[in-house]
Amino acid sequence: MQTSKDRRVQELRPLAMALLAALIIVIIVFTLRVQRGFVGILLALLTAFVLFYWIKEVRKMLKKPGLRDFIYEVLDEGNYVSIIAQVPGPEEYVKVLTSGKRIIIKGGGGFRKTVVLPCKVELVQQSYKNGVLTIKMQKL
Repeated sequence: MQTSKDRRVQELRPLAMALLAALIIVIIVFTLRVQRGFVGILLALLTAFVLFYWIKEVRKMLKKPGLRDFIYEVLDEGNYVSIIAQVPGPEEYVKVLTSGKRIIIKGGGGFRKTVVLPCKVELVQQSYKNGVLTIKMQKL
């Protein structure tokens, strides 16, 4: 299911690409008109810099929102450590892998985050409900 942010990004994508294409055309026409001289070289370098800057900004704008926000809490409960985290689903895509002190959490939409714990752990139990992942691990 698409969220309103996903739909908004999809609606803005053609506009952003059209603006980028127009900017590229303006830069090409401008550099063709100023072919010689030191000023022409400086202007061509300036336009190339602006072009790369805007390409970077458009890419940032078109990335899926919310995938960088990783909200989690680590709870130390004696011989156990628990992690409660907000992870995008669906449930069949949510996976937890342990590797020594590292916990790798995978979710829907290419979501993948690593949590480093102060001690080695072994997975005991995990549950996922309504976008909230609860992991219980035993300290080794």
